[in-house]
Amino acid sequence: MKLSKGEATAERILDAAFRSIATKGCGTVTLRGIAEEAGVVLSQLSYHYGNKDSLFAAVLKRMQQGYMATLDERLEARGTLSGQIMALVEYNELILKESPDTYRNFLEFFNFAMNSEAFRVEVADFIAGIAAMIESRIARYELGEGERDGFSVAAVTRFILSATFGISLQHLLSPDNKDVQAGFDIIKVATIQLLQGRHDGKRER
Repeated sequence: MKLSKGEATAERILDAAFRSIATKGCGTVTLRGIAEEAGVVLSQLSYHYGNKDSLFAAVLKRMQQGYMATLDERLEARGTLSGQIMALVEYNELILKESPDTYRNFLEFFNFAMNSEAFRVEVADFIAGIAAMIESRIARYELGEGERDGFSVAAVTRFILSATFGISLQHLLSPDNKDVQAGFDIIKVATIQLLQGRHDGKRER
């Protein structure tokens, strides 16, 4: 569908904001600078997005939509619980390799949220939306009789997301560190064990 002139301008502003946040950070970037990057006047940016928090929220929402749409396709293509877990971790690993600015912005937004009550809600909703979609996919696979005392799907989902972001931060700081990169393989193995309620062969009670 062809975008209207106003819609195209709004999208161009989001593109510019995404690039600017990745290169300069939330604390340094300015609305005027983003407007210049987008090739629009400041009043146009203000018309479409208002203040900085609203613009950041719009960028975050678009990132969430893109992330969830592609991940949902990848999860749908896997027909087993372990396959779903592998697809989730591999997708996050792929993003880090092919679109590191996406993770830079994730991390920038998380940091910005610590000092903005309003934006903290946006980030919490962002994570909750992604987690809910993942949980709905993984939860379709019933665990066996001996595996039902394991951790909940919701808890494991949060573990995967938290671990992935932690590894990504380390990777951005030390991109050539092979031990950091191996962290994704560790997540895959650990996650299956968590879902099965196993730790060194038997979950402690």
